[in-house]
Amino acid sequence: MAAFVEAPAWANATRPTTRHAFTIIELLTTVAGLIILLGLMVSLARHVRAASADQLTKDILHRLDQAMALYVRHNDDAIPRVPALIDDAGDLPSETALKKSALRNNEAWVRLLRSAGLLSDRLSDLPIAYYDELHVRDAWGSPIVFMPHLHPAVGMNAKGWFFFSAGPDGKYLTRDDNLYSYDQPAAQP
Repeated sequence: MAAFVEAPAWANATRPTTRHAFTIIELLTTVAGLIILLGLMVSLARHVRAASADQLTKDILHRLDQAMALYVRHNDDAIPRVPALIDDAGDLPSETALKKSALRNNEAWVRLLRSAGLLSDRLSDLPIAYYDELHVRDAWGSPIVFMPHLHPAVGMNAKGWFFFSAGPDGKYLTRDDNLYSYDQPAAQP
């Protein structure tokens, strides 16, 4: 039979306790690190989304430029007449009037290119948010405008006509963020 042996006195001395909790400093440091990481991720996501919208709109403008180049070539170099975005009088309309005239302009050239059979094959892979039976919109939801002639308030292009997007701010005459088809690679119909 085993005899009970008493432990030495030094064995009963207080042992260091093991910690099972975090200090407030450790928790605050971890939370601060997570907030910084989350902020970086949100900033990166915004940048990626903006770059993606820009690239999609540039792609749409390039496709439209190709379609219009074909239309002009097949119509004895005649540039189609569509409602103007702004008149040549020099007075700039209000933003509301600009949006209405942009919509009329968009509907007119979409009908024209659709009737010539030049839109379906070029834009059929776009989501419905950007292309439907009556309109072609940029990545921010504004109608894309066709300019049949040069206009200093809107844009200048050597060939005389171009498409342009209102850009992220949705305002047509703020040239700092507007996107133009003539800034894209040359159209090869």
